[in-house]
Amino acid sequence: MSLSPRLAPRRRLAILIVAIGLAGAASAREAPPRQPSAHVQGVARIAMNADGPEVLVELGAPAATLLGFQQKPRTADEQETLRLARENLKAGDGMIRFNTNAECRLVDSSVDAHFADHRQTGTRGQDPGTAEPAHLTARYRFRCARPDRLDSAALGLFVGFPALQRALIHYATRDGRGEAELTPVNPVVFFVPLSGARFDEDRDGGLSSGLNAPSG
Repeated sequence: MSLSPRLAPRRRLAILIVAIGLAGAASAREAPPRQPSAHVQGVARIAMNADGPEVLVELGAPAATLLGFQQKPRTADEQETLRLARENLKAGDGMIRFNTNAECRLVDSSVDAHFADHRQTGTRGQDPGTAEPAHLTARYRFRCARPDRLDSAALGLFVGFPALQRALIHYATRDGRGEAELTPVNPVVFFVPLSGARFDEDRDGGLSSGLNAPSG
């Protein structure tokens, strides 16, 4: 059955769009992987800075990944889920464990939950749907008695949050900087600085290599 002259251009346009999409997918497979944004579902971002005996860690992940929802808690069950998530994240020595011979201990930690208020617009004329995705941020400060022996860390985050699929960690130690991708089957990072490793600033309000000590 032949297409009518009116429908044929639309059909050709649809085929062209599909072809462009397939070409883009093939190109993406060939290109080097890009750093995901701070709020990609199933992905956590971690930045670690070891300066002498003090180690600062900042962790961020989407609320939907850690909680199973991304709006402010509306029910008693959601409030309890958020409370438990905060409690788990605040136990920094359970979320990230450094090699034992470095003798690191958690000094303090803080956890913040960020939920967008979709009832209001951030600026005049801004669509509430464009607000920053809901996410949780945890900050930890550790002190190591033997910082010269600090050479690895194991991530316990996957155990407490099974929806988490990957964690991208950027680290800076006295020997240099590096990065690694951790998964539930490979949760350990060894601090082997990469030559010329580049730390791109996350312009979406996420993590960067510059860390501040946790407050409260």
